[in-house]
Amino acid sequence: MMKPRIPAGPPPKPLDETELARVLAWQRRMYVFYGVAMAAIAGGFYTVLRFQETAWIRPALALMLVALMAAGAYVQFRERCPRCQSLLGRQSRFVLAAKCKSCGVGFPRRDGEDHAPRA
Repeated sequence: MMKPRIPAGPPPKPLDETELARVLAWQRRMYVFYGVAMAAIAGGFYTVLRFQETAWIRPALALMLVALMAAGAYVQFRERCPRCQSLLGRQSRFVLAAKCKSCGVGFPRRDGEDHAPRA
């Protein structure tokens, strides 16, 4: 596993409210997408079990799974660190890391929000 490459200089300037709100909104979208995707997959499999004699059901489920994977990749790799522009989705999966692994800027959580495991 690669070690984070945090610069040895002074710590980066903390995120302002707008930048932090954008990053936290990305994390919320990740959670919502995951929930919707799991419900869609469960519904698809239920449909296959219920209507298995219908010829178009299984190919439709396969297309739905491919579409969900593409949408998931788009949602995950869409957001970048406000400081160094590295992709946040490459640093952790579905959970915002405590800090950027490239530049070291922290992503503090507001009270009552989920905290990512420390990297």
